[in-house]
Formats: sequence, structure tokens, C-alpha cells
Amino acid sequence: MITWEDYNNIELSEYLFTNKEKTDIACPRCKAALFRRTDIVLASYPPQSQYECEECGWVGYSYR
Repeated sequence: MITWEDYNNIELSEYLFTNKEKTDIACPRCKAALFRRTDIVLASYPPQSQYECEECGWVGYSYR
């Protein structure tokens, strides 16, 4: 049987993997490709999507 902590870690890793899409935008810090989080949108006007770099951890928001 799997433990509760292991189950949550598996679900979290699958959730984070499936809710990202790779873009052709370069990270402003390290120049690696950015990922857009499809599950996070700021309630600003106009709405902003979250972009993040898996290499250096940079996070930013853009109108899209």
C-alpha cells in the first residue's frame, strides 16, 4: 500500500507537469525556454498568465 505523503507527491508532480506548456520565449535571466502555467491566470484587467523558468526559477506574468 502507498503512504498518504507518497500519494500526494505523485499527484502534485503529475499536476505540475500537465499544467505547463513550453514556449519559444527565452528567460530574461538565463535564456532557457520559459513555460506558461495553464492553470494560473491573474484576475487583473486584462488577465495575465504566469510564465516560469525551470532552469533558474524565474517567474513573471504577461498579458496573454
